[in-house]
Parts: sequence; C-alpha cells; structure tokens
Amino acid sequence: MKKNKLYVFLAILTSIFLLSTAAIFNQCGVQTEIETDKEEEIGKTGEEEEAFDQDPLDEPEIYGDGEILITFEVKVPDWTPVEDNIYLYIDGFYYGSGGGIPMEEKDPGIFAASFKALENQVLKYRYNRNNYGFSTDEEFSPDSEEARREIDVGIQPIFVGDEVKNWRWLTSMPPEALISEFRPDSLPERSGSFIVGAATLDFYNPLFNDFVSSTLKRISDSKIDYIGISYAPSSFTGTEPLTISDEHINTYTEEELEFMITEARKKGMKIMLSAGIETDPRTAEAFERIEEAFKNEHEDEWYIQLVGEWEKSMLKTAELAERYEIEIFAPSNQWPFWGDQADGQKIILNDLINDAYLKIRDIYSGIITSDYYAPDEYFDYYKQLDWIGDKWWWEIADKKETTIEEMKAESENIIGDRYQQIYRKYNKPILLHQLAYSSYDGAAGAEQINTEGPEVSEYYPYNPDYPFDFQEQADAYEAVFQSIYDEPIFIGVFSFSYTYWDSYDKSAGIRSKPAEDVWMKWSTIFD
Repeated sequence: MKKNKLYVFLAILTSIFLLSTAAIFNQCGVQTEIETDKEEEIGKTGEEEEAFDQDPLDEPEIYGDGEILITFEVKVPDWTPVEDNIYLYIDGFYYGSGGGIPMEEKDPGIFAASFKALENQVLKYRYNRNNYGFSTDEEFSPDSEEARREIDVGIQPIFVGDEVKNWRWLTSMPPEALISEFRPDSLPERSGSFIVGAATLDFYNPLFNDFVSSTLKRISDSKIDYIGISYAPSSFTGTEPLTISDEHINTYTEEELEFMITEARKKGMKIMLSAGIETDPRTAEAFERIEEAFKNEHEDEWYIQLVGEWEKSMLKTAELAERYEIEIFAPSNQWPFWGDQADGQKIILNDLINDAYLKIRDIYSGIITSDYYAPDEYFDYYKQLDWIGDKWWWEIADKKETTIEEMKAESENIIGDRYQQIYRKYNKPILLHQLAYSSYDGAAGAEQINTEGPEVSEYYPYNPDYPFDFQEQADAYEAVFQSIYDEPIFIGVFSFSYTYWDSYDKSAGIRSKPAEDVWMKWSTIFD
C-alpha cells in the first residue's frame, strides 16, 4: 500500500508574496467543490490546506486545447492499491481509449496532471482509478453518476490541490468473513489431478494490459495454478441475413492473447482457453435486436451457415491453443440458445457439430471440454469431449440466513439430480467451467438476480436494497467445495470473473474478498 506523507513547498515566500498569491488563487477559484445534494467542503483551505511539491523542472504533459492552464494535484488514500493508475476525468473532454487523463505520480500518493481549459467557465471533473469509468470513480456522497468536483475558470492560471478520501467499491478495511476450518482427512482417487482454477473476466479491454502481470501473480500466489481465459475471435453483427465479423470486439487481439499466455507461463501457470462467438456489444439497440432474433425460427440453410461460421471460428482458436500448448480448450456450446430449432434441425445440427469436433481433434491435442451442458435428446456431440463442462450458478439457499451445512445439502441434491446423470450417460469427468456466487445478501438463492442489473452491478449507483454479504458468498463457495471434493466424477472447478484490480463489489468475482481465501484453502487441499 502507498504511504501517506505531507509535502511542503520548498521555497520560502515573503509575507507580501503570500498575500498577493492568496489573492490571485481566491480570484481564480483554487478551492473545489463537489456537486452533490450534501454540502461538503472538498480540498483544504487556510491552516488545513496541505501543500504540494511543485518541481518546475519536472512538469507533466499538458492536455486540452484551451487558453487557461490548470495544474491538478491530488492526494489519494494511502490504502489505494500500489498497482493502480490514477486518472483525471474532465467533463466535455475525452482522451485515449478510456476518456481519462493519465496522472503522473510525483511522490508517493501524490498525482499530477495539467490541462488547458477554455476561459470563463465552470469546469467539472472527478478522479478515477484505472480509467474504467463510473465503477472505479472516487466516491461521492450520495453515490451518483452525475456527482462532480467543480472549479471556476477565469483568465488566470490555476493550481488545484485535492484529496480523494474514498474510492467506489473500495474501503480502507478489506471485507471480512469467517472461513470454515473444515479440511477433509482424505481425497478419493480420480482419473487425474483435481483442478482449482480462476477464470478472468469473460471480456477484455486494452486498459487491462497494465494489470495482467500483477493479476496473474496474485492468482499464482494464492496457490491457484490454472488460469481461465475467454476469447471471442468472432462476433455476430446481424441475423437476417446472418452476418459475422472477425473484428476483435470486446476481446483480446491476438497480440494481447499472446501476452496473457506468455505472462501466465512465466508464472508456471496452466491454461484453459474458452472460445465463443459473441453478439456485437457496441450499441445496446443492435445487441438487443440480434439477441432477440436468435430466438426466432430459421430455415435449415441458416443453421448450416451458423455451424459453418462457428466451426471456422473454433478451428482458428484450436490452432492457437495447439500453438501455445494450451492444456484445456473449451469451444462454446451455445447451440441450445441459438434459434427456435425444430427436431429435424437439431438432427442436422448434431451431425454437423459432431463433424466439427472431429476436425478440432485433428488440430488440437490437449483436453477438449465444453463451457456449458444443456441436455437434449437430439444432441449427443458431448461424446466427442474429454470432459463434460458445465456452469454452476444453481440456487442452494431458500432463505437469507442459511448455514454451510444447509447449502451443502442442497448442493448434494443438485449433484445427484444433474451431475450423476451426466456422468452415467457419458462416463466422462465433469469440469465446473464456472462456479459463481455473488457477494450480496441473498445471492446464494434467496434473492438471486442478474449480476449485470442495476440492483447489484458495479456499473450502477449503490443500491441499499441489496446489501453486501461477503460471508454468504464465502459460505456458498465453501458449501459447494465440501459437496464435490469426495465425488470422483468431478475433475475440477474454475471461479468466475476474476478482476484485474481490487474491488469490494457485489459481483461473483473473488479477488480481494474473503471468498478468495476459500479458494486458496481448497487449492492447497487438492494440491
């Protein structure tokens, strides 16, 4: 963590100069305000003001194309993660891929940036971690996407000294929870070593590049030696007619994917690569239109084209997986959700998918699994897999106050009703491609909702109707681990949505939450 220090101006100013400077600063609006419903003084004045060291020989790059130079310096909390980058967002000005102006760390915990603004205006701005928009903004009270600091810009240069007290979804004290002390006396024999892995976010943003190495190191230090990577080399851009783009949208470029793999190998990690075709997410209207059209009935030719595009995308990714000696490859299994298929069309699909898996097998020599299992009497292509992969998002609680033992009992029912049947049908090990429980009250089942919705998502303002519950998240993961450890039908499990920086949000991600300790404990048990 960064250490908090006080910084002073090096020059000793005369009393006359101090008075004249103070007058200028007062005229130019050196004090900043936060625009919220709650009156609150931000920044320091008089005896409370902290001075910041300004080195004229080391001035930061200047952004903006106005006439008035504004120098921003901000002190961030000393508990801000050391790997974080600090940015300045200015309303009406968008810089680079994320919109924020990068701030230079002049001294530990002190960041600076210079901006040329238009004269005679009220400039609104805010500070941010890692250039990731509202979810990583500084925290205002009340929490609001519209909250800003503001400063009056006149015709004179301005120096602004600010201090961030808190960040959204991050606090000075990490969340706490009691971790079960249960450790089994023995483990059953399996067809291979049990995998405890962590899957990163199922999308990729170039902003994550700076955090790949530190994130993989954190996972490796947690004794988790498998990393899950989601890669979508193609995207649907239309359905009638069916159109697909090979443009890398919301995913890795091949260079970024190679970097991710290389960094994982440096840390001795093994890799599961999951591949899919996503819907173009760049406009909400187009996304919803395409997703809705997939639910319609289609002609046979439409499905034949769809399988052809899927096969081409999966074969391309299989070549990458073979080239980089990826241990596990999981082609997408979205067929149950693509279109309102007639029985005859399912037969056509099944034959084509079986053929495609044989072609994948010719290219890729590692373990092939699926990202999801959907039982259907017409689909038997799962027989082509080495392991049957599935997502575990099942409800294991019917009330908010539920014990580990109660959640374990419900998990065991799910194993009997679903996974034992899968194993008996295919006689293949089962990989939990995703195990996911969020960290809000009721997430284990009593009030389980869409984690991307405004109720709990980090991209929306805080919602007090769904309070944090890190204990429930940790207990839910513990319950599932206790229910699967002695079931030899399972070969491994991956967490879902491991983030690239610390965030005490309500998502299913485990990073920096007590749930991460649960995963670390079980990774050592299976080691």
